[in-house]
Amino acid sequence: MATPTDRHAPAPNSPGRGTSRARTSAIWIVIAALVTVAVVVIIMNSRVQELEVQSIPAQPESASDWVAGPVVDDPPPSTRRQAPPPAPAASAVPTVAPAPAPALPQTSGPAVDARGYVDSPRCGANETAALIARTDRALVVICESADGTYEYQGVRLSDGASLELDDVRPMPGGFEVRNGGTTYRLSPTELVVISGEDLQSRDPMVEYRTAG
Repeated sequence: MATPTDRHAPAPNSPGRGTSRARTSAIWIVIAALVTVAVVVIIMNSRVQELEVQSIPAQPESASDWVAGPVVDDPPPSTRRQAPPPAPAASAVPTVAPAPAPALPQTSGPAVDARGYVDSPRCGANETAALIARTDRALVVICESADGTYEYQGVRLSDGASLELDDVRPMPGGFEVRNGGTTYRLSPTELVVISGEDLQSRDPMVEYRTAG
């Protein structure tokens, strides 16, 4: 028969002790889970910050850099567009003097060029000497104009008397010049003067030059 003392003694492994231990274990599990979540959150935040830092572009160092903008290098000289040179100022057209006639090979006689004798007789500025001839008594030049007509100019050496005639005709080996009833015939060998039917003079040529 049981005694009173045995009736009130607690049974081993009572339900109260088991519940307390279960609660303690659950609390530690929750704490460990929270710690793990906190660590994971910290790691994720640190990674996100690293990505944000890497994606931020370089910023200008000062406010003036925002205004000035990026510096662009000068293009190479080959690609630069050069300004066209200024147009020359308009000026009056200068008067061009006629070029001097070219000199011809000289002999012991008077100086000559492409327009005849340097002193006289001499062709005009728009004429050339088709013939330059000289005897002991006279100087003769046959001038040719741009339209193909001829003119005779002669100077007598004894007194400087001059004669100009425009009835000039080329003939084989020379020229024939007429002055009324008087005819002058010039050839490489002589100057013949005929009046009517009479021979007035026949002078041998000392110098005879034709154009070309």
